[in-house]
Amino acid sequence: MIAVKALLFDLDGTLVDSVDDLTVAANIALKAAGYPPVSREDMARFIGKGARVLIERVLTSKLGRAPSSTELEPMLTRYLAEMNGAKDCYTKLLPGVREALSRLKAAGIPMAVVTNKPSQAARSLLNRFELTDFFDCIIGADDVKTPKPDPEMLQMAANIMRVNLKDCAMIGDSMNDALAAENAGIQALLVKTGYNEGIAIDLWVMQNKKSIPVFNTMTELADNVLKITTETTP
Repeated sequence: MIAVKALLFDLDGTLVDSVDDLTVAANIALKAAGYPPVSREDMARFIGKGARVLIERVLTSKLGRAPSSTELEPMLTRYLAEMNGAKDCYTKLLPGVREALSRLKAAGIPMAVVTNKPSQAARSLLNRFELTDFFDCIIGADDVKTPKPDPEMLQMAANIMRVNLKDCAMIGDSMNDALAAENAGIQALLVKTGYNEGIAIDLWVMQNKKSIPVFNTMTELADNVLKITTETTP
């Protein structure tokens, strides 16, 4: 783990546990289309590459095959409408997140959110938990042409914060975040608090990317970031 000058945070599974709200929105869309509901456990496996892929996976689980565009588009539209109008009443702030962000902010480290969630839904969620002021910018999937693991939103956030992307670290909970960091040529720091498409993130790292640090909680991650920052500050 190396010292960094700015931090790029994933949202779902990293800062908040939102799988229950995602499940509610998907089940409203499924019911409207005449399909049975999806379970929370399945939704946790489907999360990771944005709304379109999530709904593709949901429909595939119901149809036993990949959905056609005429099956997918109405479901996706309804799901996004539900997400944009959601009150996030089931979403929970993950333990230690507020305190960790406070400490990192106090240390003067620029921070951004880069999420495959639609930007309006992401901003609403951050506002609800009064986290918005911690971040210099919030980038959602609809702000870029290609979401994570493409590095486009990471570069956009670095540009807005006026820092070199190479001086940033990507903080997330999944292989998607790890691959986005790799594609951007930057360090990934991962936490065990998320979903990672049904695979334990520490197991995935052990099998695929052994050099990536994995932390139990955001508190532990912040401790390490601040320790290295302090040690490398003249």
